[in-house]
This record gives sequence, C-alpha cells and structure tokens, in this order.
Amino acid sequence: MPSSPAVAPPADASTLVLGVGTEHRGDDAVGLRVAERLRTSGPPSGTTVLTLSTDGTRLIDAWDGAGLVVVVDALSSGGRPGNIERIEVGAAPLPSSTRLSSTHGLSLAEAVALGQSLRRMPSRLVIYGIEGRRFGIGEPLSAEVEAAVAPVARRVAEEIAHAPAPRAEREADHA
Repeated sequence: MPSSPAVAPPADASTLVLGVGTEHRGDDAVGLRVAERLRTSGPPSGTTVLTLSTDGTRLIDAWDGAGLVVVVDALSSGGRPGNIERIEVGAAPLPSSTRLSSTHGLSLAEAVALGQSLRRMPSRLVIYGIEGRRFGIGEPLSAEVEAAVAPVARRVAEEIAHAPAPRAEREADHA
C-alpha cells in the first residue's frame, strides 16, 4: 500500500487517523492495514485517514494543529503478539517502556517528543499500538497481528464517534 501523497489533512477535517508502517516488513504494516480497513468501511464524518511509511517528522507535519489525531502503529515491547495498547498522549513524554516499532529514521515516540518540544501537537493524540512478532523484510503480517486489525479499526471508529467536539465547535453551537 503506498503512503498517502498529501501529508496535511484538509483544512475542514477535525479528526485525523494516521496509519504508520512499512508494507513489506511483517507486522510493521499493521498501521497501514488498519487505515485501509477504516477507509473501506467508511470513516466517521469529518475524519481524514492517511498512511505514512516514512520518517516520523512527517507525522508532526500531518498532526500539527489538528483536533483529534489517532495514530496506529506496531508495538515492540516484548508482550504477546496481537496485544492492543491504547495510549493517550498528554504533555508528558511517552513512557520509556513504550517501544513503538520503527523502521524509519525517527520513531513515533521520538516524533511525539519532538512535537511536544516544538509545540506542534494536535489538541488530542491517541495512539493504538499493536504488539508485533516479526518485522523482517518481505514477511507478511503474523496471524496474531492480522487478527487485531478489525478490532482496532472498530475501536478507532468508536473512539472518533464518541469523541467530544473540539472546543471551538462546542462554543459555536452555544452562541
């Protein structure tokens, strides 16, 4: 799956889903597969779904100033393959125990830290990490990770559907 040509979401998109990974590196492709599943099932209204398979600095360009951003990526923490971890990012750095897989120059954790230090973060950032088992070149997704694609896509769609409206939209509704 090629990555999306545009990095920045359309100006009218309040929610952004970023599927991160590399197609031909085994379980590292899981973020791309979740994004593909969301696209084909029809993402919630006002949601833009992008895929990125390059350096984490593109993440900062994509999410800078956005409302809700949900990033889906492979996780490599030594846990059970296919295990799903949800991380809501605040002002603090990601825990050092969180190891999001990266076959790129700048990992997701490093992109979060850099975005925080540059004050180029979305209003709200949620990461879904899926524990991977194999990341070798040319390997397919493992069965455990493949089985997590549909549930994660469902959880992301539910999270977006139940997210509170961004502050500016709430204030406009009450004016």
